[in-house]
Amino acid sequence: MKSKTFVMPFIVGTEPMKRLLIADFENDNEYTAIEPQLFDDEINGKGLRILVYRTDKFVDIYHQKGVRINQETFCIGEGIGVLQEKIIEPDLFQINQNGVDLHVAFRDKKDRLIEMRVKESATSKKRLSFLAPVGNDIKHPKQLFLAYMKDFDFVLKNNTVFYAKVGNRNLKPSNFPLLRNGKKVFFARYSNNPEVGTINPPMKLPLVLDSVKSGLVETAGLSIQFREEKVISIKPEGNDKNISVEFPDGMPNLLDLQEGTDYEGKWMYKTDNHIITGGTYNFLKIGEKIDVQINVARKWIPQNLPIFLNLFTFFVKTFRNWPATYFWKGRVDLSDGMAMSGEWYRTGA
Repeated sequence: MKSKTFVMPFIVGTEPMKRLLIADFENDNEYTAIEPQLFDDEINGKGLRILVYRTDKFVDIYHQKGVRINQETFCIGEGIGVLQEKIIEPDLFQINQNGVDLHVAFRDKKDRLIEMRVKESATSKKRLSFLAPVGNDIKHPKQLFLAYMKDFDFVLKNNTVFYAKVGNRNLKPSNFPLLRNGKKVFFARYSNNPEVGTINPPMKLPLVLDSVKSGLVETAGLSIQFREEKVISIKPEGNDKNISVEFPDGMPNLLDLQEGTDYEGKWMYKTDNHIITGGTYNFLKIGEKIDVQINVARKWIPQNLPIFLNLFTFFVKTFRNWPATYFWKGRVDLSDGMAMSGEWYRTGA
């Protein structure tokens, strides 16, 4: 007899962001990159958050008043160095048909002025979509974080104002080794439409909902599609980014698994109907406990990239391979009250 309650160990979320830019610098003893991020949403608040990447792989974070950071799920590099609210003035960050127009300045942890100015004067150009390798440098991830950069491009060198400094020290922008449309570019890239999805942040409970034979159930901020009493897709509600996790053969109810059964299924992560990554999952029931493993086996296969970037991601393999280094291991306890625990790991870490 099928259960009237459905229990599942997958949680899918989004991290809204309006735009971002990340600029790499070379031959500096302290900092390797600066990344302004702009928000205007109920989750993160409204304003700028600026990440400053250090040579020791830690990241200092400075943010305007009203911008929120969930430290239970936020994870980057070796970890957060300092986290400070700052007055950021000027706080200009726009992207239009001519490219990026950015000017930010703030005081860092040592009370030095950090300032960055980037203003392109390019003609209109067709931008790209690109999976940022943000998860590649995280040794101990708290969630699978997939940042798909739509309306993405590199900053052109020609006719561009670009300077950055820390106190009296100028930072030297890095150059990208290949040409973009026959033109030189900095290793500074931006997105005016990031689509950021997450899978399985830290959780103490599985998702529990009413089981249905077929149709749509909306609960806990998710839209869950059923077919023949199995889940075939999970989407965050109000998701204008069209992010989803899909299960081609349907994901079964944990309550309906047979004792000793090692069930294996497939999953895929999509945005705008493009498969970004995916893999397999395993459920093994032993008494009232179910061991769960989610394997990320699919490498990112870029679509519609220009030749220069296709070649770059082919030869610098981490850009395509990094998602397939992730896997999640956890356990769901189906006894009274229910409970769930689990962690993300990296292969080779």
